[in-house]
Amino acid sequence: MTKHIFPLLALIFVAQISLAENTVTAPADIPTYYASLNNKSGTNLMATLNTVTNVGFSSLGYDGLWGAYPYSDVYPADSVGKAGKLWDMYGGCEFPTDSKRCGNYNGECDCVNREHSIPKSWWGGGKNNMYSDIFHLVPTDGYVNNRRSNYAFGEVDNATYQYNGCKLGSPKAVSTTKATIYNATTATCSASPVFEPGAQYKGDFARGYLGMIASYYNSSYSITSGDGSSIFEAFKSSHFGLTQYGVVLLLKWHREDPVSQKEIDRNNGIQKTQGNRNPFIDYPYLAEYIWGEHAGEVVDMALLMPSTDPDFIPGVSDGSRNGTTPPEPPTPTVKYGVNWSVNGEIIQTDSVNENQKPTSLPEEPTSCSTESTEFMGWTNAAITGSTDEAPAILYKTVSEFPTVSEDVTYYAVFAHMVEEEATEPQIANETIVFKDKGYTNGVAVTEVEQGYATITFTNAKYYTSGESVRAYGGSTMTVSGPNVTRIELSFGTSDNSNAITTNVGTYTEPIWTGSADAVTFTIGGTNGHRRIASVAVQFNGVSGTTATYSRYITTCQETTELIPTLMTQRAAKKVLIGGHLYIQTEEGLFTITGQRVQ
Repeated sequence: MTKHIFPLLALIFVAQISLAENTVTAPADIPTYYASLNNKSGTNLMATLNTVTNVGFSSLGYDGLWGAYPYSDVYPADSVGKAGKLWDMYGGCEFPTDSKRCGNYNGECDCVNREHSIPKSWWGGGKNNMYSDIFHLVPTDGYVNNRRSNYAFGEVDNATYQYNGCKLGSPKAVSTTKATIYNATTATCSASPVFEPGAQYKGDFARGYLGMIASYYNSSYSITSGDGSSIFEAFKSSHFGLTQYGVVLLLKWHREDPVSQKEIDRNNGIQKTQGNRNPFIDYPYLAEYIWGEHAGEVVDMALLMPSTDPDFIPGVSDGSRNGTTPPEPPTPTVKYGVNWSVNGEIIQTDSVNENQKPTSLPEEPTSCSTESTEFMGWTNAAITGSTDEAPAILYKTVSEFPTVSEDVTYYAVFAHMVEEEATEPQIANETIVFKDKGYTNGVAVTEVEQGYATITFTNAKYYTSGESVRAYGGSTMTVSGPNVTRIELSFGTSDNSNAITTNVGTYTEPIWTGSADAVTFTIGGTNGHRRIASVAVQFNGVSGTTATYSRYITTCQETTELIPTLMTQRAAKKVLIGGHLYIQTEEGLFTITGQRVQ
């Protein structure tokens, strides 16, 4: 009990001082602090690391963590709106240092707790030094921590829970780019599900795990119960406490998320309270000499850059000098504003990185003044007034947009449509020639659509011999469309003599007459077939509402609509060619004003 009196008094003092006084710095000479590691390798290197990491250590006790967190786990003074608040590495919640401590919670950000990033159930939860070691105990949101439970860290495939970058779900294989002590760069987790912290904290947790191995290397602790066995093995194993999956996962996170200023500040704060330091924060590249591409090699500390070095760039440097020039700071990301304008009003503004495209589009505008106005896409130049030609540039999907190299505004493009009710039924004709359909020899033919005609077969194939569809005995061919009044069949060469009957109207080969929306032809007999080369259909029911584009605009002002006479034909189709709108009919291709172009 006596040995805890000083930490307790210190923590009482800690609770009374202001957060502004909690600024802590590293020892004056980090290289001297770690000088004993020089020229060591393998087990000698790890044993020496164990000695160094325990220099000055004094357990705070589990309750003492609350008094230590203001030194190690608060946002710095220059954090707008967050200064002095606890730094939650799971939920991203902003907890004052005197926040409600879990406890009970109903959702994210209800309360803060002390998270064993190495779950205590993995070593039995004994009240030993590891139970309260601040290097792996961080303040986190209670609800997210509860979702993490005692699952192993990993990378998630098919998340069942997500919040602020954290995920829970089934594991996926992980791989790293450099060599490992296992001579393997890919591994799969043996436990499921796994918990994946946010990308900005993966390196922090990885180095916390590596530092814990160094701190307890000579202890009798075993942290391989439950899901712990997927990451850890005996500390003094040939792989220094990590399974193949543990090595690949932690080195990947360690390499991809380098030491940040947050970790440097946390390391200094922990030394001020608990008394010791994490060597993998001070010298990140040390991990490569134990588990990574230099495993087993002798350490030359002169080739390693401490994170306290003026040339070390937090969040960028890997801690290796290797006789090279320190890396340059990353080039600032240039972003431009992409504005989306509808009817002259900016409805959304997005930031897009230079030389990248927008990744998503606003929902299709529906705010025009009339229901007959249809949204066509986006253009980068507003149309003044209205025009009967589409804009020269019209984008509909993100893949069509150019890369962004300046601020840009995209304008919504609308096409006014005209609805006209035909006063009398119109007559239309359609001739389906099967050899023109591009069928391969022997292919089954089930349904053919052309214009207003639809032809359906129950048992038929196309053959190049005779250039026709063979409808077999006992099968049917149904011709449908708006008020069919006449059908004329044309047969291929070497046609058989199977009788053909119909369900309605009058059929005198090769012509059917009557009035129906669907006519079924039945091929008689059980053998043989009829070779049908073409079907000519006349409709007398082409009527009702027709719609036509008439004017392109980028606002919803009133326009004088153009209604060419040819658009009263139901068979007319609208086509966009080279940014211009045309009308395609059986008679040819016309401009929107009715001028024939071919």
